[in-house]
Amino acid sequence: MTAPTVFICADIEGVSGFVDWAQEDEETERVRLAMTEDVNAAIEGVLSERDADVVVNDSHGGKRNIVIEELHPDAKLVRGGPRPYGMISGVDEDTDVGFQIGAHTRPGFGGVLEHTFSSSSMADVTLNGDPVGEVELNAMGMAAFGTPTALVTGDDCLRDELEDVLPETEYVVTKEARSMRAATCYHPDQVREEIAETAASAVSEPIGEYPLELDTGGAISATVRYHQADTAEKAALWPGIERQTSRTIGYESDDPLEVYSFLRAASKV
Repeated sequence: MTAPTVFICADIEGVSGFVDWAQEDEETERVRLAMTEDVNAAIEGVLSERDADVVVNDSHGGKRNIVIEELHPDAKLVRGGPRPYGMISGVDEDTDVGFQIGAHTRPGFGGVLEHTFSSSSMADVTLNGDPVGEVELNAMGMAAFGTPTALVTGDDCLRDELEDVLPETEYVVTKEARSMRAATCYHPDQVREEIAETAASAVSEPIGEYPLELDTGGAISATVRYHQADTAEKAALWPGIERQTSRTIGYESDDPLEVYSFLRAASKV
């Protein structure tokens, strides 16, 4: 049997022990290694079950967080940016399954460090009127390539957010949210053991079905509400963008990848 290709989108806010972006300056090496080891746990789980090609996308901030010398040697790393398709760069039509490790909730859902793509500029994002976060959008983008999201890790609020959108996706809780910058954190060893076990289950033969309950057939209407009106003013200068309110822009397309690219670009204004 041909070895499957597994794609891992790696973020940092959902890693156990990470509760504040200030840690990136105060505990730089520790948090980078923690992110790397959560990813390694997923890789080890996959490879314990079957041979696989693994591609990891470093998706946080400047996208140079994972300590490449400590990354599992059988994985390839997509690093740096900007790059096409942002957090899902590295997925293609030959990718069999996707993971999202260290993920976080959308704004307003109560999770640790909640945001969608940009905490500084974007207040919320909707698809066809429904609020969505990074995990849903990444899952939509991967699904456009035929790649289901099989595993997500993050806090307990994110698990609740995804319950209806990714009902069959495996989930590992890394911590219990207490506020925007506080959580009851599970020990990393315990978390990584569970990640490895769940990753192995997610790619067991045959790879299971992991439906995405988002309406992406036909026209997809996306909106971005910014924190500031002048950000919307700048974004509305792009061709094809509708300014709906002083702080909200909209875009419509029947191509999920085009919508995904619009939202990634909207976060850079």
